[in-house]
Amino acid sequence: MRGEPVVRGVLEATLEELATVGYGALRIEDVAARAGVNKTTIYRRWPTKQELVGAALRSVTVEWVIQPNTGSLRGDLLEVGRHMTAAMSSAGGQALRRILIAEERNPEFMAVAGQFREALDALPRPVIETAKTRGELAPGLDASLLFRFLASILQHRLFIEGRDIDDGFLHQVVDLLLFGALAPDKRT
Repeated sequence: MRGEPVVRGVLEATLEELATVGYGALRIEDVAARAGVNKTTIYRRWPTKQELVGAALRSVTVEWVIQPNTGSLRGDLLEVGRHMTAAMSSAGGQALRRILIAEERNPEFMAVAGQFREALDALPRPVIETAKTRGELAPGLDASLLFRFLASILQHRLFIEGRDIDDGFLHQVVDLLLFGALAPDKRT
């Protein structure tokens, strides 16, 4: 194994170990064994456990990157919602959710998780900028809230209710986010 396959293997092994033993019990030796590499290979690239776990969490965001340009904010939000649903429903997304919940009281891990959240918050920026250019967003709106609300609703549906997300549900959510609950003639 050389280069990119080694990196990918180590990061995947790190996520698997995190899901199995959690952050506190994670050992570089165990990650190395799972990845089939020497622990010096890991230490050379990631000198600390915190750096290794941070890199593993950031690698997950690559799967979550989607920058649609359907021509409308509504279309873009629907595409982002479909992609979020697939990512959250994947084995990696479910493992990540378990890790974040299990380690929420570990300050060292939460510092790493904060970096992961910052990376996730940056993902919708191109979609937001495109919507602003098209004049679709209200002045002064914190458009990142649209994506946080969308992610929260999808997480609730998948993980709290244990229900699937179909396109009909996704359309209702996006329309609620964009147009609100009031009838058009009741909006003032």
